[in-house]
Amino acid sequence: MVWMHLAVRLLVSAFDPEDIERAFRWLDQGQWEAIARLKAGEPYAFVASSGDTRIEWSARPVLFLPMAHADGGLPWPCAEPALCRCVASGHSCEGRR
Repeated sequence: MVWMHLAVRLLVSAFDPEDIERAFRWLDQGQWEAIARLKAGEPYAFVASSGDTRIEWSARPVLFLPMAHADGGLPWPCAEPALCRCVASGHSCEGRR
């Protein structure tokens, strides 16, 4: 949400007139609606236009993001216990580590 706020604030002067007003309202208070939606498990998007260009920022809730090396190898030893907490029926992470 911080990145979205900064990007909208940076580009707001280039938006179409009807989107400029909406963007300023969003910058003042609309981001709280976005945070509430994300906390409720819902995705959120903000869309604005500049001429023929349409810009869409979106965010979605994430429950878990695994840590991984930049080279795609195994994660750091401290992250290994959190690799898989899946409790889905029939799922097993044995042998993946």
